[in-house]
Amino acid sequence: MRLFRWLAMLPTVMLLLWSLSASPGHAQSAETNKDYIVGPEDVLDVQVWDNKDMNQVVFVRPDGKTSLPIVGEIQAAGKTVQELQDYLTAVYSKTVKGAAVTVIIREIKSRPVYFLGGFGRTGALQLMRNDLSPLQAVALVGGVAPGADAENSFVLRKDKKIPVNFTKLLQKGDLTQDLKLEPGDSVVAPIADLVYLQGEVRAPGAIKFLPDLTVVKAITQGGGLTPMSAGGRVDIIRWKGEKRERIRVDVDKMMRAPDENPDVMLKPDDIIFVPQRLF
Repeated sequence: MRLFRWLAMLPTVMLLLWSLSASPGHAQSAETNKDYIVGPEDVLDVQVWDNKDMNQVVFVRPDGKTSLPIVGEIQAAGKTVQELQDYLTAVYSKTVKGAAVTVIIREIKSRPVYFLGGFGRTGALQLMRNDLSPLQAVALVGGVAPGADAENSFVLRKDKKIPVNFTKLLQKGDLTQDLKLEPGDSVVAPIADLVYLQGEVRAPGAIKFLPDLTVVKAITQGGGLTPMSAGGRVDIIRWKGEKRERIRVDVDKMMRAPDENPDVMLKPDDIIFVPQRLF
């Protein structure tokens, strides 16, 4: 069953090219926003004009401090890029005539948003923009996977749980489901329970389990039976611990006379196998 589940979780949305520039560890351009606030674990490229020997790539420690030649230990976290440049220019000017300092954010590591569960790519995404929303971010992490519970996703923000319905957001354009992401947020798309269609159905594969899912509903979601199907000999394969149970159902009768042949409720991880007819 695990194999089926993992196959169903393969992402169907291609990563946007922009995700390459948004992935952790990617160097930023020299045109970094001067209003960006430096944070712990960011990597800075400090350049002193016309003094290449003083140029340094430094790491902002978890305590927010870093060390530079001549300057020594300084508090970097909490300052904007412009404030840090102005401060270092003033300090270097005391020993270097006409010093001009440029600070480039080489790597942003202090603004993570975590994507957990049913996304094309899970893990941390660094917020390089102050207005990034779930609609934009989901594209960067490869989309919501087919096996995710898109309707019951949510954002964890400190002690708050903010519901997000990705089906409404992505398929219906409901922007009430969109919100501004903040550093430290966790975007969670729970892994949905699945059932599996095999054999003579038009679209074999995994479909999301819902509490009211039945054999006929599942086959309908799979596009219906093929002309070569033996609808009277459909098997539901259900695992009970280490044992496998096979339940024979007549889907043809269920469809022709539903009042006399009640549909069968499914359970998570059920396999519906529709055999090919013999003649």
